[in-house]
Amino acid sequence: MTKFKPLLSTVLLTVISQSTNAALAPESGFSGEISISNAQIGDKSNFVASSDPKISSAEEAYDEFWMPLGMVKYTYGAKRDKEWFVGTSRNDIAVGTFVLEGGYRQQLEDGSIWSVSYLPTVIGEPIWKNPYVGADQLEETEAKGEAYRLQIENIAGSLFTLDMAYGNREVSSESSATNLNNNLSNQYDRNSDMYYAKGSYTLAMSDAWTLFPSLIYLLDDTNGEAMNNQGAGGELTALYAHKKHSIAATMSYMNHEYRGQNAIFEQSGRIDDKYSAFLAYEYLALQSLSLISLSGYNATDSSIAFYDSADWITSIGVNFAF
Repeated sequence: MTKFKPLLSTVLLTVISQSTNAALAPESGFSGEISISNAQIGDKSNFVASSDPKISSAEEAYDEFWMPLGMVKYTYGAKRDKEWFVGTSRNDIAVGTFVLEGGYRQQLEDGSIWSVSYLPTVIGEPIWKNPYVGADQLEETEAKGEAYRLQIENIAGSLFTLDMAYGNREVSSESSATNLNNNLSNQYDRNSDMYYAKGSYTLAMSDAWTLFPSLIYLLDDTNGEAMNNQGAGGELTALYAHKKHSIAATMSYMNHEYRGQNAIFEQSGRIDDKYSAFLAYEYLALQSLSLISLSGYNATDSSIAFYDSADWITSIGVNFAF
């Protein structure tokens, strides 16, 4: 299993440095970072493929693996205000899966930074072709997608940032509810177009403490009306940085309201409450080498118990900057 949500808090120091420096990088040319971590992840859901599934009580799917991350940037221009970048940036999330990003970044005279990028899915998410069957009939498939992203940091020299993305999700051999009838299966088609917008503000509380409150909107425009939903919520990140230590804690809440009636469970007005909590720690051991650790937990509490889910990730590793 390779599904997890990249955590924004791990690179907030980079965001702050870009907000305060007059250039995108201290020097022109290539720069970046490479990290390797040992990660453990778990996922409990009636939609995520696991080795011992049960339709009435989802078993946790668990995996442990080495997780390489990295970003390479090339900065140029008389004011070092132009940059090409490619890699697995730890603060980038658009479609809910681990993705590669490549794009262009430009700093304007007013101090704002505009970035455009493309994010394909590197590894598909293992899910069930049709989750509405008994355990002995479950078959595995995968969901993939891609996204296009626009970021505007320090809008017009302010402390506001806007992050917008369009993405899509494609489920291979989608067959949800086909065991019931063909008309019903069309209502549960998970293939979708997704629209995401996030507005953030940088609030410096002291030399050590910085807060990042955010408002988030997400439209998941699925082909199936029963799965079509829109979500709104908020996020708060607190960053503490002192000498060689930095700690970032993030908490978020999203409320998703579903458009269509859920005929399978004979309910209408499905509502999902989604909660997330993340903690990241970094210790700068040497000038370019740091130790990193990350833990996160996500939970969905749905008005229809079948859609309840939870997933978590914890990792520890090293990061090398160049």
